[in-house]
Amino acid sequence: MTFWNRIRTWPLLATAATAAALAGQALGCSASVSAPPPPPAGAAVMQWSVEESTDPNACVTRGASTFHVSLYNGVGGFAGEWVQDCTTFATTIYGLDPDDYTGHAELTDSGGQPRTTSVSLKPFTVVGESSTTVTIDFPADSFY
Repeated sequence: MTFWNRIRTWPLLATAATAAALAGQALGCSASVSAPPPPPAGAAVMQWSVEESTDPNACVTRGASTFHVSLYNGVGGFAGEWVQDCTTFATTIYGLDPDDYTGHAELTDSGGQPRTTSVSLKPFTVVGESSTTVTIDFPADSFY
């Protein structure tokens, strides 16, 4: 092949090489694998009472300002803690992974100091996008 023939075929070879590289990139992109979506998150509805009452005065007369709950997943890992005004007597905790949970709750004063002993939650399970209701009572002997 003469020099001029090689120069004339070079653009064809370059175009073919570029096309092959682009085709390889296109194949690489179309062959990507994505991770499966995370499981849907559920919720736990915490409902509490003071000496079996949901009268806001029950919190006020006992000096309890807030409800404080800590949750742990099925393997004992810390799942989080949440605080709510005591007089609401309920709060919903969203975004919990499907799992078994345990935990403890207490009522605290306006300075964040415990007004009750820690009450253990009965184990509960969160399944899919559903909500699970957990009831807690703070009996008279749990208060300091």
